[in-house]
Amino acid sequence: MAEKIGIYGIEKNCGKTTTAAFLAESFATLSTNVLLIDLDLNNNLYKFLGLQLNASGLSQIMQVKVGQSAWKYLKVGQDVEMFINRMDQLDADFDYILFDFPSFESESNSKVLNILNRVIIPIECEFYGIDQLKLTIKKILEIDTLKIVGILLTKYDEKNQIMPEFLKFLKEHFSDLVYYTIISRNYYLGLPHFTIENLNKFVPNVGFADYFKLANEIQND
Repeated sequence: MAEKIGIYGIEKNCGKTTTAAFLAESFATLSTNVLLIDLDLNNNLYKFLGLQLNASGLSQIMQVKVGQSAWKYLKVGQDVEMFINRMDQLDADFDYILFDFPSFESESNSKVLNILNRVIIPIECEFYGIDQLKLTIKKILEIDTLKIVGILLTKYDEKNQIMPEFLKFLKEHFSDLVYYTIISRNYYLGLPHFTIENLNKFVPNVGFADYFKLANEIQND
């Protein structure tokens, strides 16, 4: 049965889509069979991946090949119920199924959360993200079967003077939940239309290395 992990959070621009894509690539590099589910109706993920997708591509599994590894991508449209009914089949075919959630609450998001094993909560390393983090955790705790496996710190800037205070606050209040792996702020990851393929082609190992470390941490948990 697949490990079903949601990349979930109410905070916008905290790196959910980037995390979903690079974590899928990292798991595939570790020779696991990975499917990435795109739940965001704004279509940010498939554009980030540089994929061509139209209405006929909805609910059709596509292959993503970046470097030496390959993994699968599935864009879910409005019919979430139909997708959930396919989970038994998908469970048998993959080791990991990752879910990229949009930054808002909805009935369809709640239905998907109820079929997951675990969630990862990305949070940008800024204090304004704390309130959204609390709301996200409150939502997750409403589902008895769902476990928070980690809070992932993203866009970390070691030159920012508030970072030590921010890290200290999180360790004091969420110590058991914060991943050891921290995703550093990266100029290339923030560029519009800079796809994961281009990132690996022109800037080897920048950005990807942090997510590869995260994948190892998750596997060894």
